[in-house]
Amino acid sequence: MEGIILLNFEEKDREYFETENIKTFLFQTNELNELPTSWPEAEVIFFQMDKPAEENVLPFDLSPKIQEMVKAGTRAVCFIGKGRLYQLSSIIGTYPEIHFQDAMPGDNIQVTPQLPFNLLFDKYYDRISHMYKLLPNSFGLDQWEIPSVQEESWKIVAKSSDGYPVSIIIKKGKGLIWLLPSFGENNFKVADFILKDIFPLLELKEEKEEQTNWIEKEEYLFPEIKKLYLQKEEEKRRYEEKIREIDEQIRQLKNTEQEMFYRLLKAEGRELKEAVIYAFNYLGWGKVIDVDAYWKNVIRDKEEDIWLIESADQPTEVSLRMDFLILVIVRSSKNWASDDDCVLLQRYKGRRMQEFDNTKMKAILVGNYFNQQEAKLRENPFSQFQIEEAEKDKNLLLTTYDLFKAIKAEKEGLISKEEINRQLKEKSGLLQFNF
Repeated sequence: MEGIILLNFEEKDREYFETENIKTFLFQTNELNELPTSWPEAEVIFFQMDKPAEENVLPFDLSPKIQEMVKAGTRAVCFIGKGRLYQLSSIIGTYPEIHFQDAMPGDNIQVTPQLPFNLLFDKYYDRISHMYKLLPNSFGLDQWEIPSVQEESWKIVAKSSDGYPVSIIIKKGKGLIWLLPSFGENNFKVADFILKDIFPLLELKEEKEEQTNWIEKEEYLFPEIKKLYLQKEEEKRRYEEKIREIDEQIRQLKNTEQEMFYRLLKAEGRELKEAVIYAFNYLGWGKVIDVDAYWKNVIRDKEEDIWLIESADQPTEVSLRMDFLILVIVRSSKNWASDDDCVLLQRYKGRRMQEFDNTKMKAILVGNYFNQQEAKLRENPFSQFQIEEAEKDKNLLLTTYDLFKAIKAEKEGLISKEEINRQLKEKSGLLQFNF
């Protein structure tokens, strides 16, 4: 093995290491759909996670190859900035023990007294830009070893002031994985310091330890102990293979079954309307009709977006004039619902009542409001006046997040499709699902 791999760094960083006579390979993980044929067997990998994940887009899984390299002796160093756990898992593999919980970068962290890892924090502590607590449990003041059933050894390098690990060394085979906070624009400088100062000191230390711990070498092990070591490796291999299978199942389900429901929370325009149509079809309405498609050969203002009809047993033209009909208007916005959106409910309903000579109608406004915010943090987008007007007119106001929550609750067995549809049909004003 020779050289280093930079993941998600800049071209200028690669050029710097090249001028230092270090063979350097640069890759951007969001551009990888497969393992490059030119993938090198490098001594060190520096991974920079400093951008939020693209929603619902799983990165290419480099972890099988990187874990193989680590077992053979590669050192993988991960700078963990803002993002999702699966971004890290795509590099180092899945570790059930690890999770992300925000920690304050200015926290008075505790650093291991063990050389040489403590030298890094002595030098760059004040440059930390983002930091996660990496494990769910506190380890107090004095504990630096982490019991683990699946790795040879886990060591804490740094802890938050309340004892939660924020930097961990995972020794695996002949190599290691080092999880670090993000130092932002200084990640490159920290990588340079690790490469030129920390790792040379580590190699001297390991060489000294190997000289004193020769009794642990394989040639001195009895067969029954050697057999248990082999059994341990086989169990780890099976575990990692099973985790990869589960990760693939998760990816497939997200891309198929869940993706259309995710769009209820993030989409706009035509894509949002298609997601709402998909959701109502899932809930089992007899007919869910795209009004634009229904009138595609007719020159007229389409106005509302969707019709919901309970029965699928007769022609749509008959249902429009005889059956109970729900008109759906789909909207999205970065802010609150406008009064115009709400006024259209009654206006369109009145027009359809006259056109179809049918007074058995209701209008629903389904809106993806505050759509730039995380769904659970969004405010109620409807004013009290808008809610009261909808109640008077026997119409309904519904956010796409509440529609999503209702469907999620149905999948969890907390409510039936029939009950959701009953509330959509019978309730007026603001409809919220509190699950």
